[in-house]
Amino acid sequence: MAQSPVNKRFLLGCMYFFLVNGAMVLMTSSLLVYLMRDYQLSYDEGGLLLSIQAIGSLLSNFLSGPLSVWIGRKKTLLITAAGFCLGFAGIALTPPIPVLYCVLFITGLAWGSSNNMINFLVVRATNGDSSKISLVHTCFSIGAFIAPLLVALSVRLNIGWQWPAALVALMAFILFFVTLMMPIQESAKSTGQKKPVSLKFLKEWRLYLYMLMLFTYVGVETGFSGWLVTYLSTWRNFAPTAAQSMLSCLWIAIIVGRISIFLYGSKLKKAPFLMIEAIGISSAALLLILSSHPALLIGAVILLGLSMAGFYGMVVTNASSLVAESSVASGLMMSLGGLGATVMPLVAGLFANSSGIVAGLWALFIATVLLFLLTVLNVSIRAR
Repeated sequence: MAQSPVNKRFLLGCMYFFLVNGAMVLMTSSLLVYLMRDYQLSYDEGGLLLSIQAIGSLLSNFLSGPLSVWIGRKKTLLITAAGFCLGFAGIALTPPIPVLYCVLFITGLAWGSSNNMINFLVVRATNGDSSKISLVHTCFSIGAFIAPLLVALSVRLNIGWQWPAALVALMAFILFFVTLMMPIQESAKSTGQKKPVSLKFLKEWRLYLYMLMLFTYVGVETGFSGWLVTYLSTWRNFAPTAAQSMLSCLWIAIIVGRISIFLYGSKLKKAPFLMIEAIGISSAALLLILSSHPALLIGAVILLGLSMAGFYGMVVTNASSLVAESSVASGLMMSLGGLGATVMPLVAGLFANSSGIVAGLWALFIATVLLFLLTVLNVSIRAR
């Protein structure tokens, strides 16, 4: 089926939203080691910071769909921009720890709402075109790549880690104008038309498989992104700036992988591709844990990035027929990803606090094995 043309302003707006989204998520991970130092936090308390943000993401994944139906999709995105801006402006001010928890929660609300709405809008506008979905997700990777570099640069220049957080707040402020210029088709209810919300998607059992895959994958991605710098700097004796550069290296690999999928994604068989990526993720995680030589660690990080590159987008593409017409269905599926992002960093932090940072990474490795088993199930079901 031929794809309908997509408005360029709309697509560019979605790309910028995901650029800010990626910078926001990885900025928090990059700042974690400095937040733990300045606030004198333990591993489990550091994991709690990531989890509080992820809890906000989880809640907004549930709520943003109904909210967009009630007040409109554009207004929902404007609220999201306000959450990004307010949250990171608050972090930059180095508030007391209770306030820090609150602003991280607000950034999590913005993260989940942006993730849900932009994925839904792109899938709907492109009829599940994997190349355009991958293009938007590539911008997330670019933002995620930039964030650790900004933190490393600010620390190297001795100007403080607060300035990169302030820059993300400024980027979020620009989102207000981007959103106002985006042509967004509103839902029937928000335009005053009465149309009952269909819940037929709840009977589609495949939706629950995709939800489990997103739960595990997003948890793994958030866990490794959140703890990689701490692991390399405390266990492998990397300088903090070198560890930040390794996190950027991870996202360079993800960018390369997502650009490749943008170019060749239409030729890929989605279910086998997801299984191959899961094998790569598990192998890279194991190599990262067991290796001590810098060259092998760099190789593990690159393999991890390449293997994670297309997973989220391919799962969303697989589910496009289920979520393209309902932001509620999209929010429900994305919510399990948010739950994974909530649970995995906290679990890793608990293991790290009780048995050392390596134990935290072993917990994440177990999750990668579960991810592989889910992709095997997906392949076997499709082969029937």
